[in-house]
Amino acid sequence: MNTKKYLRFFAELAEDGKIPLELYDRMLAEIAKEGGRMNKRVYAVYLDELEKLRAFDVDGSPFDTEKSANTDGSYVYKRPKNPFWLLSRAVCGGLFKAVAWIAAGIGFGVWRAKDRKKLKGVGACITTSNHIGYLDCLLTRRAMGGKRQNIIVAPHNRKRTAGGAIIAAVSGVPLPKTIGGARAFADMLEYLKSKNTAIHFYAEQSMWIGYKKPRPYKDGAFYYADMLDVPIVPMLYCYGKPNFIRRLLHLPKMKIAIADPIYIDKASGVRARRNDVAKRCETAVRELYESYYGIPLEYALPDTDGEADDATVQASA
Repeated sequence: MNTKKYLRFFAELAEDGKIPLELYDRMLAEIAKEGGRMNKRVYAVYLDELEKLRAFDVDGSPFDTEKSANTDGSYVYKRPKNPFWLLSRAVCGGLFKAVAWIAAGIGFGVWRAKDRKKLKGVGACITTSNHIGYLDCLLTRRAMGGKRQNIIVAPHNRKRTAGGAIIAAVSGVPLPKTIGGARAFADMLEYLKSKNTAIHFYAEQSMWIGYKKPRPYKDGAFYYADMLDVPIVPMLYCYGKPNFIRRLLHLPKMKIAIADPIYIDKASGVRARRNDVAKRCETAVRELYESYYGIPLEYALPDTDGEADDATVQASA
């Protein structure tokens, strides 16, 4: 972990009021305990403190916004008709599927996604999942098998660089920054629906590396599912117990858990049906978690008087 980047990251969060100054001071103290180095233990403390604060949408790691996509209305979402572009997109997409199959197997221990049978017969849809690492897009791609898929990414992940162009070529669709950009983004999603595409949202918004519990979803996935009139398929990336070889290589063992598709009740009013589908998604993801881990989904309570409190509170509270 890059200590300088994390020190700058924590300072920026505190300056912007996204984390309290007490947490910023705590992180500096924890880094000092490790001889001035950011490491996994300190990072676990950071996520634990965010959980206690219920600050589930605060960024879990630093990122670079330089050369981010300008999705303010000027960004062009490509819908290739030229045969050359169609062929190149098909080749890039095919390579990504192959790479994802191999990398998900080696890197995460996921060679099969048994729950994928729940997607049988489902056309265009919105899928959601927890966001637990820089390469969890491999799990996202693996979950779909051969089905066409596009992943909604932050503008800083679709940089104006060669790497950003590759992300766009294989599946990445950047989120809009402004109302003007939202119209072009919505038009692109309509296009993807017409192609029977699975459109994936990391609906928790921020990435918390290695965090096991599902976090509350933002409204975007439900808004666009309602707009497109497509079902939502919640997924959860779960951590298992790695075997000796995976432990030796510091590789996780994971499973892709997939819930049944959730359809929107168009007979209800807009606000009622979006609240309803949000609640059903929350319930479905909680059930995936509790079924896999065999424990209730609970979040830690804040510390009391500076002393750690082991008590927990149920997520539904």
